[in-house]
This record gives sequence, C-alpha cells and structure tokens, in this order.
Amino acid sequence: MAIDPRYFIHEDDKSALDALKAIPGFTAFIKAFMKVWNENQFRILNMSSRLRIDENQLPKYYAMLGPICEKLGIEVPELYMELNVVPSAYTYGDTEPFIVLTSGLIDTIPEELIPTVLAHECGHIACHHTLYRTMGTLILGGTMSIPGIGGLISLPLQIAFAYWMRCSEFSADRAAILVDGNAENVIELCMRLSGYTKNITDTAQKAEFLKQAEEYKDLIKDNMLNQTMEFMILAGQSHPLTAVRAFEANEWAASENTGKLLNYLNETTRGLEHSEILFADSPKSLLGKNARKALEELNSEGFTNVKLSRVTEADLLTFTGTVTAVTADGVSDFPAGSWFRPDTEIVLTYYQPLSEEEEAALHEGEIRMPFSSSGCIGRNCQSVCTQLANAGFTNIFTVKSQEVRPLLAAENGVSRIEAGDRADFEKGAWFPKDIKIRVIHF
Repeated sequence: MAIDPRYFIHEDDKSALDALKAIPGFTAFIKAFMKVWNENQFRILNMSSRLRIDENQLPKYYAMLGPICEKLGIEVPELYMELNVVPSAYTYGDTEPFIVLTSGLIDTIPEELIPTVLAHECGHIACHHTLYRTMGTLILGGTMSIPGIGGLISLPLQIAFAYWMRCSEFSADRAAILVDGNAENVIELCMRLSGYTKNITDTAQKAEFLKQAEEYKDLIKDNMLNQTMEFMILAGQSHPLTAVRAFEANEWAASENTGKLLNYLNETTRGLEHSEILFADSPKSLLGKNARKALEELNSEGFTNVKLSRVTEADLLTFTGTVTAVTADGVSDFPAGSWFRPDTEIVLTYYQPLSEEEEAALHEGEIRMPFSSSGCIGRNCQSVCTQLANAGFTNIFTVKSQEVRPLLAAENGVSRIEAGDRADFEKGAWFPKDIKIRVIHF
C-alpha cells in the first residue's frame, strides 16, 4: 500500500499554496506560462548535457529509486547527473517529472544518504509539486523574460512563490522520513548541506546541530528586527534554512501522530492487521461527495464498519446521493489526521429524496394535487375540474363567486380554490381523494 501524500503534506505547504493562488495576477500568469512552456525543452537539455542514470549507467543509484517510488505510489522518474560543484538535487517537469543529482552532492554526502535525497525528491512528485516548483525556479532565477510573461511577474508573486517553495520542502522532508522510518538521515543530510562534508572525519553530533537550530529559533522568536533580517535573507530563496529543516524534521518525527503513522506503515509492510487507521481528511472534506464512493474509499483504507444513513430532506444546494454529515463513534467534529480503530462505527449520512412509490406508500389513500392553489387562478373552471377528476379526486364542487368580476377576468375563470379548509397549497400536495374541493369562479 502506497503512502498517501495526505499523510505527510505540511500544513504550511497547503496554506502557502492557497495564498500563492490568491495573489492578483496568478491566474493570468499560469495561463500565459502554459501557452509558451513545453516540457520537452527540459528533456532536450537533459539528453544533451547531463548524464542519464539507468540500469546500465550508474545502476546503483537507479536501483535506489524503485523501492522508494513503490512506497510513495509514483512511477519511476528519469534520473540524471549534472556537472555542478554545488551539492544539490532537484525535480522539474509536469506530466513526466525527472530528478537531477549534482556531482557536488555526490562529493559532499556519503552514499547511504542518497536514498534519502531521492525520497525527498520523489516526495515532491507524490505531492504534485513539480509544475509549480518548475515555474517558481524559473521566476526566482530570472529566466522568465519571454514576451507576454515577464510583465506578469510581480514582486508579490515572486515572494509568494519563494515562500511556498520553502514550505513544500518540509512536505518532501516528511516523505523521506516516512520512507526511511525515522528522521536521522534527513537531519544528517541537513548537517552535510550546512558544511559537514564526507571528508570531515570527526563524528557528526546531531544533538548539537538540533540544539543550534533551537537556539536559532529562539533568536528569531519575538524579535522584530531579527525577523525582518530573516525575511530579507529568505525573500528570494526556494529552500528553507538547513538548521530549520532539521528542527522541523525532528519535531515532526517525534510527534505522536507520526509515531502512529510509522507504526501503521510498518504493519502494512509486514502484512499485519492495523491497530489504528488514519482518517486523513476532516469530516467536512467528505461533505458533498458521492456517498457510495466515500464508503468504498474508507473501506479501501481499512475501515470495516462504515455505514450509510439516509435522509430524505435537504437544502436546495444538496445533490442526490451526496454526503451531508460524517460521524465516527458518534463524533462529528474530529480534526483531520485523527486515528481510529478499524472497527470504529463511521456513519455517512447522505441525501436521497423519496421516490414516487415511497411517497405514495406514505400517503396511502391520498392523491397529489395536480397544481398549486395559485396556479389555477384565471383558468377555465371546467378545465380545472376536469384535471382534478382525472387526477382521481371524487368530491368536486363549482361555486359561483359573489364578487364583482374584474375587468380583465374571463367569464368562468377560477377566482379561488379550496381543498377542505386549505386555500393555499403547493403543486404535488397530498390530499384524500374524497376531500371536498370547491372551485370558485366568475
């Protein structure tokens, strides 16, 4: 079972992406970009200037990809090596994303950390980051000088792209943590990228690096001047500070929720029954979904006691067959990311109006009124009576109105209708077939 990205997407990743999309001009930029951008330009660059890694070229690195992609539920992307002294790795593309490792990365980190780097990059693919990260990298790199696009790139758009890209790195780090089973490699990788190259023989002290990261956060916390300087440092950067990444990774890996998630993935790998299952979404996220489909999705996630509960009345905006409420063991306001036993009773309330047969069964001996009380005003009296008789009503009377006929009212035109003691009813209202109906006319 693949690791669902809902399990690890960072909350700031989601909110920053929403903020980015809300920037004025974002939609216009996206439309203009997609008109001129072609994914093949990257393939041309890769095939002509970089070393493709596959089963026959540097196969030990390529072999690392398969198990990672299987865990994250993605296709194995193309992998390339780039001659660049800067230690880095990146993922670009859209429909066919690819990963590039730099030669500087291989020179900087030990081989056992390469799978963590690849898991991080595959995390971007699993989270569907690649298209926007491609755009963001081009924007921040100043290469968006194409006529019709450059003028759409505002400073707020640049800052918002940079901020989201930094937040997306936290999600990718979480993917690597889940693939590795802990945060140790991500923390060490951050240390390596901070200066601890593989040529340094002294043992890495991760605890000291995390202490350094905590001291940094204290330095920034509640200090407006330091926060301003941090903003100035980060405004155009696509990656968060390495010490902050290490701190975030360690905090998330140490959380109770992540511990349960790692246990869940371990149970999955070993084919064991799950003690708890993650309800990744909030109950509100299921509202409006097709109830049968929602039930199947929850069953596929391992919940064994999912029930449907029908309601026959809803507001005008509710579609037939859709979920209107969700409860787990009777609780409806649980947050996204809650854990439940597999046999937890989950009730999906859904809207399904009564069929004609069901309504008729509830109104045995009654007949639907073929029109509303206002809908027959002005119509020919005989025509109205005939329609009532055809509907099945048996006790119909016509009464001459004592009122003065209005100038525009037709002779024999209906001025009022009464069904029993009701003179105001809607079309389709139910009445006994022998109810006394008085059709008053001019």
